[in-house]
Amino acid sequence: MLSDEAAIALKLKNAESPEQTVAVVISHDCDLAADPSKEPRVELILGSLIEESQGSLTRSKNARTLHLPFFRGEQKQWVELLAIEKITIAKSALVNYAPRGDFGLDRSGHSILQEWLAARYKRSAFPDAFEDRLKESGLAEKLTAILRPYGDYIRSILFDVDDGNEQVRNDPADTYALRIYVLYTTESDPEKALLAAEQVRDKVQAAFRQKLFEPSKQWVHIELCECTVVSDDVLTIAQSALFKQWRLEHLSLGEDPPQPMLPT
Repeated sequence: MLSDEAAIALKLKNAESPEQTVAVVISHDCDLAADPSKEPRVELILGSLIEESQGSLTRSKNARTLHLPFFRGEQKQWVELLAIEKITIAKSALVNYAPRGDFGLDRSGHSILQEWLAARYKRSAFPDAFEDRLKESGLAEKLTAILRPYGDYIRSILFDVDDGNEQVRNDPADTYALRIYVLYTTESDPEKALLAAEQVRDKVQAAFRQKLFEPSKQWVHIELCECTVVSDDVLTIAQSALFKQWRLEHLSLGEDPPQPMLPT
């Protein structure tokens, strides 16, 4: 994080909260150390100090906004970062300034920041028709409401659509086959996390049946074939490679500590 002196001298201000601006250097350390003829610019992201976090915006599950915990000694200070606030400046402009000494990221925060920056470019893509059906049925909004209270316990929601084939389907009776995996964290309180994941599973199953099965007594648009609870210490890399993470902007979940990014 840049010092206040550097931020003022370089006229760096967060558009949303100029008085609470913080400037975080996000260039890789190798690029920072490289000769300016090879790497002449430094990438920054302008954030703002906030009093508390929103569970839906922590731990890199929202590709546009991140609430990230920095530390002042033992005290936690939340910072809000917006992807659209990324800028670059000449490396030479930072020569006379040292990083801020009273703020730091622990190992977990550093990993979260890396994952969040990468997630901007590595988001899962689903067929447009599949996403349209979720939205038009109201399930996208319903899923958001179901998941919002459980952000501290649910690491991610994984979708397996048509066993990875994901064809374009136009007839409502030509349903997408969907399997959902509710991935919960075992790091802090596994029992609470498991209970939260089971509650999410039950509510998701009920929502899909109410929206897409009960009216006609047969599945239309999307058939929920399975909704399974899985802990993050059981899911294998091979399994995760088969699934896609449901990471729409409005559907943001928790994960602590951060785990290796799931393949998309």
